[in-house]
Amino acid sequence: MADMIHVTLQYSDAVLTALLPIFSDFAKKLELPVPVPITVGHVQHFNTRGPVIPGYPIDVRGYLVLTNGWRFWYALGHVDSFESPENFYTLQDLDRVPEYVGTLKMSKREAVKLARDTLKKMDYAEKLPQTSKQPKKVAGPLKWRGETLPYYEVEWKWKTGDKERVIRFNIDGQERKVTKFFSATTNLWSEAPRVDVVPELESEYRKRVMEGKQIHRRDPPPARLPPP
Repeated sequence: MADMIHVTLQYSDAVLTALLPIFSDFAKKLELPVPVPITVGHVQHFNTRGPVIPGYPIDVRGYLVLTNGWRFWYALGHVDSFESPENFYTLQDLDRVPEYVGTLKMSKREAVKLARDTLKKMDYAEKLPQTSKQPKKVAGPLKWRGETLPYYEVEWKWKTGDKERVIRFNIDGQERKVTKFFSATTNLWSEAPRVDVVPELESEYRKRVMEGKQIHRRDPPPARLPPP
């Protein structure tokens, strides 16, 4: 069974320090509407966690939410996902659907090209030869009460052994921009950045805090007396 990292404030801060330059460089390549460089002052929320696999180096993972709503995920040596706060496909409040009605200004072919161009900007394209082929899915635009929701979802899928791999884009077809990128593929795995704080494993933490302690069981409840 995989162990887990016992996340302390010191470890979380060290991971954030290591990842902020990576997220900044990534955002700069894509010319995303986020402050560059990204600093602690731009961070609304940060979380690090993840399993520790025996025989493998401890992976450095991070989920970052900026004060302007943009979100980024990092794992296995690369930014594996990012999302705009204006992504229609993850909209939770259905009352806000009218806000996303618009005019379609790009074709499906152009949406696929935008996805491929984005992979090139991220320096991911050469590692993903599968995306030179036709996508498995190009969905959209959508219709709502006779109005146009100008959004596309472009997705490539393939298998490595018995594992399914995915590259997915959500695209705003009116603003002609990517609103979400998601990847799940070993093609992009790379070396994790160095973190100055050595993390403690959850199993080690539990053993340490329980060392020398005994668990005392409560006495069993008294037997009920028979009714009079």
